Parts: sequence; structure tokens; C-alpha cells
Amino acid sequence: MINSKTKADVLVIGLGAHGSSIVYSLAKNGISVIGFDSFHPPHRMGSSHGKARVIRKSYSEGIHFVPMLERSYELFFDLQDLTGSELIKITGGLTVAKKGSDVLDGIKNSAKTYNCEIEILSPSEMKYRWKIFNPDQDMEGVLDLMGGALFPERIIKANLDISKDHGADLRFNTKIVKWRSTGNGVSLETEKGDIIYGDTLIISSGAWLSTLLEDLNLPLFVERQVLFWFNPIKNSKIFLPENSPNHSWEYEDGRTIYVQPNFGQGVKAAIHHDGYEVHPEKINRNRLNVNEEKKLRSIMNPYIPDLDIDSIDHAVCMYTNTPDREFIIDFHPNYKNVLVISPCSGHGFKFSPVIGEIVFNLIITNKCEFNLNPFSIERLL
Repeated sequence: MINSKTKADVLVIGLGAHGSSIVYSLAKNGISVIGFDSFHPPHRMGSSHGKARVIRKSYSEGIHFVPMLERSYELFFDLQDLTGSELIKITGGLTVAKKGSDVLDGIKNSAKTYNCEIEILSPSEMKYRWKIFNPDQDMEGVLDLMGGALFPERIIKANLDISKDHGADLRFNTKIVKWRSTGNGVSLETEKGDIIYGDTLIISSGAWLSTLLEDLNLPLFVERQVLFWFNPIKNSKIFLPENSPNHSWEYEDGRTIYVQPNFGQGVKAAIHHDGYEVHPEKINRNRLNVNEEKKLRSIMNPYIPDLDIDSIDHAVCMYTNTPDREFIIDFHPNYKNVLVISPCSGHGFKFSPVIGEIVFNLIITNKCEFNLNPFSIERLL
């Protein structure tokens, strides 16, 4: 019998969006697993917080993501049914950009290829349906009817709680400083000097990935991302999730802001991929540059004029980006008992349950029903 205090079938470093889904998928299928996190998840120190996250099905980033998204939706609803807690809410997801833009063409292509339900809306139709919106006349809106919100802290807690019920050994506030792979398995060393052994290692450490994979010198860019919440100054009922979709606005070619309805804590808004490079141990999580909020408001106000000029809350998270903004889902090139599941380039939370399932299948059968070629680690070496 495996001693879960010193050895397990699988060791997982990082228990955020993907790590928590991985331990959940493994533990519920009878795999002994020990999971480690440097903090106490769910927490605000990494990339897996923010009160609400976007989920969408007609994916502009590439049609290869859509089959994975379809499975993610199923798994999120399964987890919601299992817990009885609201983890996902369908509101619709509206993307607004200039007619003929790459982002709108990408959404339409995904919808056509996988028969996703969308509506194409003119500026006047958008204004009629949601009078809080003020699109430019050369813009077009595409409404993904399956777009919605995920509640990340609840999801991570649910994953971890159920994992524990299935026997997972979860070690919070436990930093891993070293790992080793041999022909007989893997070993980890904690900051306190404890050694833990396993057959397989999963590294899902997000912004800390480069620290744990220094030998590979991966070209990753850890980006500071600031999130804001605002109160409406009028038409407050229209900002509620039953009346308003998620919405993103391409204000320049390839540059977007995204906004989510008011789920009781204000209207969330942020500029997507507008941060500067940081080290996860040195990031400023508290003090804002005065221009960060000012810039968002200057972009957002012409399109959504009914939000207050001053935010009521903010948070800082990190995007860990690859050069092509794809994921990494692959075995270490030198160690076939080490699986790297990260980073997600600022759009990965919605994939977390299917990635947990993918990891289980890769470990047990070394097979996967999805095309993982775009996520190869070799492309970055």
C-alpha cells in the first residue's frame, strides 16, 4: 500500500485552475495523488482568481480549441450538479469589432465548423437590445449564445474539496524548490527539506513554470494584468447578468477590452494583454499606476458610458504567455514521467476541466482524443 505521506502515484505542483482540476480528475479515478501549492488556494497570488472569468464556445483564437471547449462545458456543468453551487452561468458573449476583423472572422469560422450558435448584430441592433452599448457605425457584433461566466474561486475550491474526499493529499503553503526524475520515478524537495516520491510528476505552476524548468530556458513572458470593478451610474439593471452578456471590444487591431456583468460585486473590466513583464516573486500586487485605470476608462467610456469614472475594486493577476499564445500540454522532452501543463497565455481557465481529464488519459493510456500538436513543448525549444 502506498504511503500517501511520502509517496504517491502522481505528484502535482501548483493547485490553481489546472492543478486543482488535475488532482480532481486523478483522485476521483482512484489514482493516489499529492498536490502542492506555495499558497492556500483559492488565492490571489497567481493567475486563477478574479471573481468571474469568461467562457465562450465560438473561439476566435482557433478552431482547434472548440472540441476541448465542448468537453469543458460538459464537465463544468457536471461539477456544478455535483456540488449544488453555481459555478457557471450562461449570459451570452458579445464580441464587437470592425466589420471584417480577424477576431470576428475567427468566431464565425469556429461557429460554422462546429455548428455553434451565434447571432450577427449591426450597431443599431446592439443599441436596441442593450441601450448601455454605444458601438461605432463601422463595427459589428457577434453574440455567442453559449458565452458566459465562470466563478474561479468556487471552482477551485470544489475541485480541491472533492479531491480530498477521494483521498488526495493536498499540501498548501508548501513551496517546491527542486525536483528530480529517475528511471524509477520522481522526487520533490520542499522548502523545509522534506522529500516526497512519486511515479509521475505534473508541473502546473503557471507563472512559476520557468523557475521549475530552468534547464529548458522556455521563452515565456509573465505579464502583470490588472482587473477593475465599476458601479453603473445609470441603467444599473441592464448591467445584471440576466440582462447583459459578457462583452469584449476591439478598440484597435488586435487590442481588446473585456467586460462582465455585475454579479453583485460590480462590473468587471480589463484591457486584455496590456501589462508589462514581471517576476512572480517581485510583482506589485497592490499599488496601481495612476494611468492604468485612466487608460481603461478612456477606452471603455465611448462604448459603455454608463459606468462610474472611479473603480470600486481592483485585482492583479499574471498571464504566463508563450510567443504564439498557445498552451503547453506535453511531456518534458527529457523525462517521459514529467508532464508540463502550463502556461495558458491569458485564456486558459475555461479549459481547466478538460485539461484535468486530458492529464488523466495521458498518464493512464498515453492517448488523447484531442489534437495536442499545437501545445507541444518542442515548438518552444
